[in-house]
Amino acid sequence: MYDTTGQHRPILSTTLPAFSSSRFQSTQAATEQSSALQSTAGSVPARKPRREVPLPSQEKPQGVLDYALTTLDQVANWARQGSLWPMTFGLACCAVEMMHLSTPRYDQDRLGIIFRASPRQSDVMIVAGTLTNKMAPALRQVYDQMPGPTLGDYYSVTRGCDRIVPVDIYVPGCPPTSEALMYGIFQLQRKMRNTKITRMWYRR
Repeated sequence: MYDTTGQHRPILSTTLPAFSSSRFQSTQAATEQSSALQSTAGSVPARKPRREVPLPSQEKPQGVLDYALTTLDQVANWARQGSLWPMTFGLACCAVEMMHLSTPRYDQDRLGIIFRASPRQSDVMIVAGTLTNKMAPALRQVYDQMPGPTLGDYYSVTRGCDRIVPVDIYVPGCPPTSEALMYGIFQLQRKMRNTKITRMWYRR
């Protein structure tokens, strides 16, 4: 076969090995490149560890307040004023406003107030209505069945209730509104907050 200069040269015999060697070199380069990529992917630097927040059961880091300074009276009063369970003692139409207080409009459950029908499960008595002479022994009997310390909420009663049982808060009105009863409960909680139970034993 002749080339452009007119000389007879075996082009096929000289070009085929060169072509095969170049193809082998390109294949080898591709293999090296893929292996380099794999090695690079395997050597990705690890991410920084996230900052974990300790659980309540785990040890807290230093510098966090671990203790609260308080007294036994404050703890007991805090627990009592947050879980008032009144004993319903409706004697007249004033009990309707007491039932109105338990509706979702005022939501007394958020204050821990749950009405109980048994005096043995109550610590507050709300006397709603006029106390008569025949009802006074029943009121005293129910009051004696309540576990101490008991609290009394005077609810629209005239002459007589404070002579039968001790009264802590007086709520005026006939009948008083639900807002007035709620205010009386707040005043009762305030009185409970200032009560000293354990530190008054030496004065008895």
